[in-house]
Amino acid sequence: MSARRTVSGTSAASVGAAGAVVTAAAVLFVAAPGKVWASSSGTRHFACSKANSAKMVCRFSTPSGNIRCEWMPSPNSVACVLVATRRAYRLRPTGKAKAIHLALQSRGETLPTYQQIVFPNSLSCRDTKTTMTCNQDFGTGFFKLSPRSSRSG
Repeated sequence: MSARRTVSGTSAASVGAAGAVVTAAAVLFVAAPGKVWASSSGTRHFACSKANSAKMVCRFSTPSGNIRCEWMPSPNSVACVLVATRRAYRLRPTGKAKAIHLALQSRGETLPTYQQIVFPNSLSCRDTKTTMTCNQDFGTGFFKLSPRSSRSG
């Protein structure tokens, strides 16, 4: 047995490399707030960020699945529905949020808790486990859907 081998038979270099990977993973976990969804390759996953995503409809939901949303590129708008009560709002880049009737059958992508999604023309949405809030980044329009209290402005 060579001097570079440890008792278990692995080289000191491979043990050092494994330690560096574990340390890097620990730093990534501490630096990233909330849950980080990773693919099998270990990269982060952000909802509605695939190729050509600026031109395709994007459907997403809260982690609990109680709120389902849809972003449409034409007309540029975000619409969300609270599944239990069927209360729904639509928000466009200008103006206030409007109450609508909406039935979304698919959940779409499940967002990690506390993720914010930014859409073109200053629309954004953020979630908690059971709440979705969408607003205009430079305007006053917004809506908040929650099992206990929903509101818009």
